[in-house]
Amino acid sequence: MSEVKPVAAIVLAAGTKSEPVSRASGLSHKAMLEVGGQAVVNRVVNALKAAQLVSEVVVVTAPDSPVQQILPEGTARIEATGESFVDTIMAGLEYHKDYQKALLVTADLPLLTAEAVDHFVAEALDSGAELCYSIVNAEQASSLYRTAGHVVVRLRDGAFTGGNLALISRQFVEREQQRLKQAFAARKNPIRLARLLGSRFILRYLLGRLTVADIVQHANQILGCQAMVVNSPYPEISFDVDKPEHIAIAQHRLRERQ
Repeated sequence: MSEVKPVAAIVLAAGTKSEPVSRASGLSHKAMLEVGGQAVVNRVVNALKAAQLVSEVVVVTAPDSPVQQILPEGTARIEATGESFVDTIMAGLEYHKDYQKALLVTADLPLLTAEAVDHFVAEALDSGAELCYSIVNAEQASSLYRTAGHVVVRLRDGAFTGGNLALISRQFVEREQQRLKQAFAARKNPIRLARLLGSRFILRYLLGRLTVADIVQHANQILGCQAMVVNSPYPEISFDVDKPEHIAIAQHRLRERQ
């Protein structure tokens, strides 16, 4: 009998036509964008299937999404039943009922590799955290792609950009659904974000006094969980195709690999 791998993966592909890349390409979702001869979402799925620490993969889309029609044969696919990001996660967890932890991956990572996935999962599982998020050193990211258009956070211990991999526990999501929805809703609203984070925390960030450890501790308090951050040496996990100019960068890097 083959060994059961520790985590299942949920590919988040429930975006809309309003995204800049979708508008520029005329596609209903940027995950359908073809890079290096394959749709981006299929590159993500193939990397996950090749990872040693990922057992199952499911792609969660919006209802009636054409993304479902282009997935590799045999790939599990389901539709999100709600409108929020948390509803998409819950749909994936409902599919992976037998797993206590799940890997969340966005569907727009054209350079993702199985090695990068395995490194993050191993570190996240070793931490024992209920929520583990990935970050990448901004200088490393710039060596792979231009970070223009990607959020870079400057802290006392370095400058970082966010990765697009997260490991979550089922218990945490079920327990803190409301807090997660509030945090996600506040992410692009400065006033709501300030209320959520607190003025003292924001002031310390603006003055350059925060460290990665400070942010982790604050996340623990806000989300009501044990959180952890994995500083990944694989910058490809932070390269999502957010703008039309990112397509050319992805094509170039894929040609270099070949």
